[in-house]
Amino acid sequence: MTSKNCLNCEKELTDEYCSGCGQKADTHRISFKNFIFHDVLHGTFHFERGMLFTAKQALTRPGQAALDYISGKRKRYYNVFLLVLVTFGLIVFLRHYFEGLYVSLGGKPDVYNDDSASAKINEVIAQKSKLIIFLFVPLSALNSFILFRRKKLNLSEHFIIAGMILLGMLLLSVFGNTVFYLTLIVKSDFFNSMISIVTPALIFLYMIYGYFNAFGSDYSRLGITYRIALFFVFCCLEVYLLLVLVIGYYTDWKFGTVTLRPFG
Repeated sequence: MTSKNCLNCEKELTDEYCSGCGQKADTHRISFKNFIFHDVLHGTFHFERGMLFTAKQALTRPGQAALDYISGKRKRYYNVFLLVLVTFGLIVFLRHYFEGLYVSLGGKPDVYNDDSASAKINEVIAQKSKLIIFLFVPLSALNSFILFRRKKLNLSEHFIIAGMILLGMLLLSVFGNTVFYLTLIVKSDFFNSMISIVTPALIFLYMIYGYFNAFGSDYSRLGITYRIALFFVFCCLEVYLLLVLVIGYYTDWKFGTVTLRPFG
């Protein structure tokens, strides 16, 4: 179908796409073939190229990618926070599917007494997992806003940097959870321990790299080093305070031994 005006917003057409709403100027008539191969298959299995580009940028140059986005280079990027949700959902699926396979192969699931503090806390973590993951963004943004002032970014722009780095951390976690499936084949405590250690270590080093990538050019080597160190000190204190509040509330401030399972 062709028309001199956009069939969606009725603005005059001057190019291949409407300058008002972005719809294609030439909208095809819906036929059975077109419906099956375009609307159904394409709509179901289409993977936005922006997702792959954003994921690659988040892994290889998270700080600079976030600064590019802040400076206005946004066409090629997918919404970072939507991609964070998609990636987090994939992590939860992988963990849940792994536990199912583990039990089906004869493994014993972790079981808590329903009245235990561990059960209550892990239930809260499971129910509020998205909120807990997203807490990284405001806390990290506030810390970087305080420590990295030379870039002259506002707090909202620090949110973008934190979001891009969070995306990279979750992508590494996806990799770790995928590799963890090998533990179903390789029956080795050493191998299991190595995977459990290497993934958090990679995420920790990636966070250092992410903030160095964003702010390293603005400070001397000593300046950026002690600022990143302070950044982690602030993050640890904030996480510790949050855990104390949550665990204290669910143990009536008696504390004791509590086992946490974030994806439980």
